[in-house]
Amino acid sequence: MKITSDMDTGMDNSELQKRHFAALKQKYQVGQYKSGVSDSFLYLILRKADLGIQVTNLEFQWLTENRLVGTVEIISLQQYQAEDKKRLEAEFLQLRTKYHIPKQLEIPISSPVYSILWKLDPGYSLTDSELELLNNHGLVDTITLIEDIRNFSKLKINYKATKNLNQFPEEPLYSILKKLDAREQLYNSEAEWLLELDFGETLEIHWQQEDERKVEIEFSELKSKYQIDSHPDTSISSPLYSILSKFNSELELEPSECEWLKQQNLSELISIDRERKDRRFFAELKNKYKATQYQSSEPSSRLFLILRIFEISESKTSNPSEESKVLIDEKDIQWLSEEGLVETVDIAKQIHFRTLKTKYQIVGQLALDPFYEIMLKLEREERLDPKQVIQLIEEGRLARHGKIAIAYYRLEAIFCEKEHQRTGNRWKLPSASSNWRKADEPEKALKVTENVNWNKVQESDLKSALWVTRGAAFRDLNQLDEAENCATQARECHPDSHQPYTLMGAICYDRGEYADGDNWFELAAERGADDTDDEIERIVRMTKDKDKRREVAEYLLSKDSNRYKWANSYLK
Repeated sequence: MKITSDMDTGMDNSELQKRHFAALKQKYQVGQYKSGVSDSFLYLILRKADLGIQVTNLEFQWLTENRLVGTVEIISLQQYQAEDKKRLEAEFLQLRTKYHIPKQLEIPISSPVYSILWKLDPGYSLTDSELELLNNHGLVDTITLIEDIRNFSKLKINYKATKNLNQFPEEPLYSILKKLDAREQLYNSEAEWLLELDFGETLEIHWQQEDERKVEIEFSELKSKYQIDSHPDTSISSPLYSILSKFNSELELEPSECEWLKQQNLSELISIDRERKDRRFFAELKNKYKATQYQSSEPSSRLFLILRIFEISESKTSNPSEESKVLIDEKDIQWLSEEGLVETVDIAKQIHFRTLKTKYQIVGQLALDPFYEIMLKLEREERLDPKQVIQLIEEGRLARHGKIAIAYYRLEAIFCEKEHQRTGNRWKLPSASSNWRKADEPEKALKVTENVNWNKVQESDLKSALWVTRGAAFRDLNQLDEAENCATQARECHPDSHQPYTLMGAICYDRGEYADGDNWFELAAERGADDTDDEIERIVRMTKDKDKRREVAEYLLSKDSNRYKWANSYLK
């Protein structure tokens, strides 16, 4: 057997030491470092760190002076981690004490019990499975404490004591809140404690409960007086208490209070109140609304119900700040007519007309004829006579973009869609799309043409019309690139139609490319368009941006001040 000499052994150890040192330097991130005599000291520090021996402050200082900041951080973290188990055990011990875990109960550090308590400590709620785990460990006191914490949190919210930030049930606050929750009377010392600690809102709840206790006796006496002792409500917050108080003071009840009595089946009290006010009120209404010839004075009659609706309608119509609602219907008016109440019928129609005007946002004077019949048709969702609507718009008696016109266009759009479904006539699609646009619903206008099978549309004029109306809807939505693509498709399908050119002119104006727009409008005029100026005016009118609108107006006036003199109104 060969025996290694001392010299050979020394050489081997030296080489191993160099490799060991290099490995340590790599592990502890010793980068740019001026080697020299101090290598041995650095090697010592790294060996100590690697063996888990505490590195001294003097050694840390030396590393810092030699700018080995990364090495310091690694060693510091390594030494911190070495001690972390002791720290974790100390923190778990605190949790055990805090959450009432018996000292004699052995729970290993790896137990999920500690994780649950750690989660609970900052205020997180536990799941049912986590509570079950605590229960399986026999931690009865811990679970009781958790339930108290939950209850304390709820009570603080319910009784305005959230300024107390401690989640653990504190005394005497916890016992006071439990008393309030059970509606038990507080001791004077407890009320004074709330006052001293500035729990003003909680104290007000206590005083309110005291006041309620005083009137509960009065409530009981009133129930006995009006022979409804069997009614289960005993709290003075019940509507029954305020109703009986009004009865006792000979005051009339509000409609909402009567409705509540009806829901509670307290017919005796309803009868008392009706006897006091309904007959007189009915007489007043019959006189006011010209129905005195109606013989019956019973408030249960249909006339009384209708006349009350008159009152509600009149009240809402006279107060524009309230949302108006059509309360009278044609059936009521028909019944009045059948009863021979001619003057009342006229009043009913006027009230109905006013409420419809409000619904359709019509301000100012408006003739009953023909608009009442028009709005009645809209209420029935019946189609209007297109000639009549167009004539009224042209005469200026009907706003082009008002609620009535929009409702008309909506019904027309629905009709055209149904006709397309019924007959298969594809020409109904551009008509439906156009009407949806006029009804200010461009999304629905797009949807009409969304599923068109373009390959099956053989007629070039129909295909062009579909592309034009689709492009116009995109333009309404300010999606100008998509609108331009549709206009191009329409032009390719039917180059002799003026509509694609008019659409392109409008798109250019929207983009501020006025000269290009004029060229497109001229091409449209060459193909028979006679309303390009109207289209330009509509573009200016519909432009929401004031600066943009002014810019277009100035361009048109500079181009031809006489032809476009209407644009002056947009410079003001």
